[in-house]
Amino acid sequence: MNERRVVALLVVVAVLVLGNIGATVYFGISKPASTDSVNSGSAASREVSEKDAASLVRNVVSLYNENKIHELYLTFDDLARIQISEQKMAEEMAKLRALAGKVDDYAFLNSEVAGKQGDRPVITLIYKARLSGATFTSGTLRVSVMKKEGQLALLGFFVNAQSTPTQ
Repeated sequence: MNERRVVALLVVVAVLVLGNIGATVYFGISKPASTDSVNSGSAASREVSEKDAASLVRNVVSLYNENKIHELYLTFDDLARIQISEQKMAEEMAKLRALAGKVDDYAFLNSEVAGKQGDRPVITLIYKARLSGATFTSGTLRVSVMKKEGQLALLGFFVNAQSTPTQ
């Protein structure tokens, strides 16, 4: 049983490392990321309305839960799709679903400025999530976005499992 947990944890770490490498390449190694929290009065927070964020996250979670990988892949902005093929994303999502299962519920926690893409701030929306159907029962949902042509552009979607594995 412990060996299964170790393998599951290693797969989670591998998925996170691949995501981190992709984000590092995407944002550029020479540009340090800012981790300043977005205050309600900051310019970055005005870029992302609560209504737009809620709508995007609801759509992303729904597609993830329904295992609609093609539709989820098409939801990502062109800049994000250049970083990973649909096939590779499908493989990574299969590993993630095996560990995290479905996202049953989520609640907004906070947002952070993750860096810039050109002159646009990249905002990471952070949600606490309840998970089911796999090894872990809770985690954090992180959705990276930026405003592009008046709409939110999806750049990243991560589910980080955090709780003790179920027995």
